[in-house]
Amino acid sequence: MAAARNFRIGSALARPGKRVEGELVLGHYPDAPIATKVTIVSGTRPGPVLWVQGCIHGPEVGGVVAMLRLLERLDPRRMRGSIACIMLANPTAFRGYSRNTPVDTTNLNRVFPGAADGTHSQQNAHVLIETAASVADAVLDLHSGGDRSRVPYYGLYWAENSDASREAGRLARACGTRDIWASIDDWLGGAMFTVLTKRGIPSLIVECGGGGQVPEAHVANFVAAMTGVAQSMGILPGRPKRFARYRVFDESALIYSRKGGLFRPLVEPGDIVEKGHVLGEIVDLSGKVVERPRASIGPSYIASIRRPWMPVYSGDQIAECNRVIAS
Repeated sequence: MAAARNFRIGSALARPGKRVEGELVLGHYPDAPIATKVTIVSGTRPGPVLWVQGCIHGPEVGGVVAMLRLLERLDPRRMRGSIACIMLANPTAFRGYSRNTPVDTTNLNRVFPGAADGTHSQQNAHVLIETAASVADAVLDLHSGGDRSRVPYYGLYWAENSDASREAGRLARACGTRDIWASIDDWLGGAMFTVLTKRGIPSLIVECGGGGQVPEAHVANFVAAMTGVAQSMGILPGRPKRFARYRVFDESALIYSRKGGLFRPLVEPGDIVEKGHVLGEIVDLSGKVVERPRASIGPSYIASIRRPWMPVYSGDQIAECNRVIAS
């Protein structure tokens, strides 16, 4: 894509040395288009295109704030190629402050590649992925734990024997964190980054924060991740921060509650624990501990944990434990 300087995303037409804005229509309300704001900043010299997006899950707004911060700093005179910021990958989930798409109660990041004639979420996914595939040399998807959970700062890519996967892994190691999830999990087969990587486009996720909060430190982490990836691609000047050693994990185990009540975590995001370690307590309304969920694999990296005293149903996901394979 390096030679494609005047590409289009929706109504936004990239122009060398310019910042342009527009909209990408992802669906339709009964009375209006469902669209996301798109901002493209292009350098004065040709180069690759980095597609960055946020809010594929509605409450995960930290990435949107970080994109706004990054856009303030970009100078086209110091850039090669383009950075395209797609603010709301899932506009209805953003408006509804919901992890799942309110229109059809679907997790958008499980239905890629979608379908032009499918459900609302499938159509949204179809437009996103086909547009990204037509213009992007790499895709960076910004996530957090939203309003329910907290996650550490890590990079995530789909691990397979392909050039796109290896490049995604290289970009993940430029995100400013030493924690890397090289995913092999079937349950992420319908995620946008997985499908794009299998189509030959290096794609990754950066996770950070959540718990219904967006502190400045988390915004700074997202900005560092976008900057590092863009530097690694040669779009921005400078070299990304890299580490001598990375903590790498592959297989994940999702931990679900068997009882309902109030959840009190006993671990922090990013902790490493052994199999059988108590992750927290579920307390009923008499103050009695009714369950102590435990890590089912080990050594485990705590990739997600419900926020303190979050009410939980039986069957709610309260933690994600990822098997550590290098540290």
